Amino acid sequence: MKQLQLLFLIITFANTVQSQTIKDCASCLSKTIKQEQIENLSIDELRFLTNDLYARKGYKFKSGEIDNYYSNKKWYKAVNDNEKIVYNTIEQQNLQFFKQRTAELKADRDQLMNELKIFKAALIANDKVALKNKYSFTAQNEQYKNITEALTKINLDDVNWLKQIGLYSVTIDNGDYVMAYELKIEKHHITVQYSSRGGSDIGESLYPSEFSDEFSFWWEFEWKNDTLKFIKMNVAG
Repeated sequence: MKQLQLLFLIITFANTVQSQTIKDCASCLSKTIKQEQIENLSIDELRFLTNDLYARKGYKFKSGEIDNYYSNKKWYKAVNDNEKIVYNTIEQQNLQFFKQRTAELKADRDQLMNELKIFKAALIANDKVALKNKYSFTAQNEQYKNITEALTKINLDDVNWLKQIGLYSVTIDNGDYVMAYELKIEKHHITVQYSSRGGSDIGESLYPSEFSDEFSFWWEFEWKNDTLKFIKMNVAG
């Protein structure tokens, strides 16, 4: 009976937290937004809330994508001059709140990406002492070579982000086989992947074989308390 009651409380709490997360800014014009309403939102979602508040004041967007989105809303009435829009005290507080939270998330993301660059540099420099002491990372020679090759192919300055996910992926066909390298960031979980996807797409090998050269290695890391730590390596194929 106690277990059922505990399960009920957990489900109730989870539903309450979920229901507290704000979806749009319909209430931003008259109610002060609280921390728990946005603490699980990403930079993209906070930008959406900011634009949504602007839209509800009649802000005219320069971006065609955003303008088209709000032009289809029955409540949206664009003004002739954005400079004439007046924001009340609550609206100003909410906009500042979104801005501060966005800055916090961006700073954390920038710090993570900088730490990945330092980790990459340590790999390339073959600094195994620093890798072990700072990141708890050790690997056998071939595995070490593979993750170094993967990160060398990955451009850490060109990671694409959508909500809580960051991704950089590149596929290279060298004429013999197809290699794929990927960095994926999901909140604070990071994966670096090194994969062979089989023979080249150019054409059939001159020496056909039933042997499959498809395989994948991926290394998992965690970003927690401003620290990057290696978790484990996985193999498939």
